[in-house]
Order: sequence, then C-alpha cells, then structure tokens
Amino acid sequence: MPLKLILVSPDGTIFGNDRKVKQEVIKDLITFIQRMSSKKVRIALWSRHTWTIEGKTLDALLTERASVSVRHFVAAQGNLKARQYSGSVDPILAELGVQKHETILVGAGDADFKAGVNNGLLLVRPAWYGEEIDYGFRVSSIGRLARFCEVFALREHPIYWVIDDGPLHVMSMGPFSTYLEAFAEFGADAKLVAKDNAGDAKFWFLMIVSSLYFSGLAHATDIICPFPGHDPAAFGATRRLLDSTMSLFGKCFRVPYFPDLIVRHTKSLKSQKLSPSQRTFVNHLNTIQLNRHPHKYGSDKVNKAAISLKKKTVLVVDDFLTNGRSLDTARAYINAAGGNAILFSWLKTINSSYHRMIPDPPLKPFQQNHVITEPAHTGYGYFPHVADAHAPVEIQQVLDAYRQWTWP
Repeated sequence: MPLKLILVSPDGTIFGNDRKVKQEVIKDLITFIQRMSSKKVRIALWSRHTWTIEGKTLDALLTERASVSVRHFVAAQGNLKARQYSGSVDPILAELGVQKHETILVGAGDADFKAGVNNGLLLVRPAWYGEEIDYGFRVSSIGRLARFCEVFALREHPIYWVIDDGPLHVMSMGPFSTYLEAFAEFGADAKLVAKDNAGDAKFWFLMIVSSLYFSGLAHATDIICPFPGHDPAAFGATRRLLDSTMSLFGKCFRVPYFPDLIVRHTKSLKSQKLSPSQRTFVNHLNTIQLNRHPHKYGSDKVNKAAISLKKKTVLVVDDFLTNGRSLDTARAYINAAGGNAILFSWLKTINSSYHRMIPDPPLKPFQQNHVITEPAHTGYGYFPHVADAHAPVEIQQVLDAYRQWTWP
C-alpha cells in the first residue's frame, strides 16, 4: 500500500537549532500539507513537547493556515510512550487506521533516528537547517521531500512479477525490454545504470527503497545483500551507490547490509555473451560462495563471530532477472546455510521463464564447491507470474514525473 501518514518531528525540521523558525519553511510546509491532503495523505506532529508560534500551538497554526487538520501527538503523555521505545508509534497508527509500512518519519536529530529504528519507520532526514545526523534519506528542501512523497511513495503498483512457492520467493518491480515501446525508455535507462555506470542511478535506487518499504518487504527481512557481478574485480560507481543506498535503508530498521555476504571467488561466464545452451547453473554454483565473516557496509572490520543464517530471511538485490539461474543459485546457498531467501530484482526480462533447481545439489555454503553435473530444474512461466500489469505504466509515469518535477 502507498504512503498514508507522515509523522513530522518539529525539532530541526520546522524549527532550527536556535528554536526559531524560518517563514519560508512554514510557507513551504503549508503548501506541502495541502498537496499531501489532496492525495489523502495525513500530516501529524510527533514530538516530546508542544511547540508554539505567534502565541498559537504549532498544530493549531498549521491547521488554520493550511485549512487541513494537523494532529500533534505528544510523546510520554496519556497512552503514548516516549518515542525512543519500541511500539511507541503503535497507538498513533491504530487511532489513525494506518499500517507501519504506510508511514514515514521526517526528523533531523538523533532522537528521531532512535524513534524511527525502534519503531521500524523509514526516516527521511531534512537538511535545510543543517546536518545533525547522517542516518536516513536526506532531502535538501521541503520541495525535495514533496518529490519523494508524490513521485515515489504514492505508487500503487510497486511489484510487477512474483513467484511465491515454498522456499522460492522472487519478485521484480517491472518488466525489462528495450524493444517494446511501452517498456523501452525506462528499460534503456535501467540498463545504462546497471551495465554502464550511466543513466539515472538515484531514480532506480529510490524506486528500490520505495518498493521494498511500501510493499512491506523491509519488515520481513533480517539481512540485506547484493548479488555479485560476474567479475569479482569489477566495482563501479553504480555498485558503490547501491551499497550506500541499501546500507542507509537497512539502518532504518536495524537490518544489516553485507555487501560481501555472497562473494564471486572466480570470474563467471557473462550470460549476455552465451548461447542458451551455455547458460547453466554450474556457471554460478562453482563461482560463488557465502562469506562466513562478511563486512558491514562502511566498516573495514569483519565480524569476529561467524555469521549464522539459520532461520534468517536474507533479501538478495539484483538488477535484471532473465532466467533466474544466478539468483536461484544464491537461494540454494542461503537455503543450504539454513536461511530463507527473498530474491528481488529491478526488472524482469519479458517472455522468459524462471528456472529453479529441483533438487538443489549438495552444497557447503561457506566454501567453494565443484558441481560437475548440471542440476535438473523446473520452469515458472513469465505470464502466469505477472502480478500487476499496471506496474510498467506506473514506472514510466514515475520516471516522467521525476524528470519533470517542479515545486511548488
């Protein structure tokens, strides 16, 4: 479900560090409240104490000027816990009739980060009064906040293609084709980002973040990792931005992002250059493994204790899904380590089936394997697993809106 509620912490968002407010911030905030209301998104204040402007409480002033009701939920009063406690947002969500994954928190300070993490809320961090923390997704102005909310957070169709069959969980945001006119423009841009370190990478990563959060997938995940490219020596700007984005995303929910949980120990054959008969599971089974001591993003230190995936849900993020041999190999390794995998790709190549190994070959997940015989597999057809045919139309509309965005 898309965004329904925006909780705003006034400190550092509406008021600066000097406890003063800029009139241009109030003016833009009024416009933002009105625009969000027109799209049936509620704005509410959530803080530890009341705030006043011109002799009026902040919620009363905003309600009066925007002609839209703005509630103020004061933490640690009545039935509300202090914001830093887990579950402190639950009474607010219950009263307003919204779900956690339909809510974002706008806040600029360490207390806001703690409130977001402990309540599983996506934190959007305003920076127009300065930079107090580096957590959450930074927006430089209320206009940029509005762009994220209107362009990305209000998508009705975040997941296009889905398989949900026992231990197999696969999903993609949209279809991939550079030939079909309806898919060609966004498909070409995604390919530029993924393969050529060009295109609009920020657009695609905001698409990933919004899809994972507003679909509820973020709250079903214990660990996030990428699927490695075919060449372990190749590491471009797109991968660096993906690592940074997914690490920020994971921190919002205390979910670790391990860029090297799945490692490519040997260069694999690049599938785009192979004939169909040369595209094999063995190509991936014998060139990847799991890392027993992965790094958390941004740290040079490895985990001292060996990682355990038992009963953990690992979200594996990749760019394009064609026949699924690479991602299914990741699933097999994670399953062999006792974990559960959710396989997520940006786009799914049209008219191609997903191939799942049945049964999985015996694997020692944390070391190199040498599988000789190509595993048997079963296929999942393309068209039966199209879950939402409106998604590609929406992707193109979102790309257009992103490029043409104006404020106010």
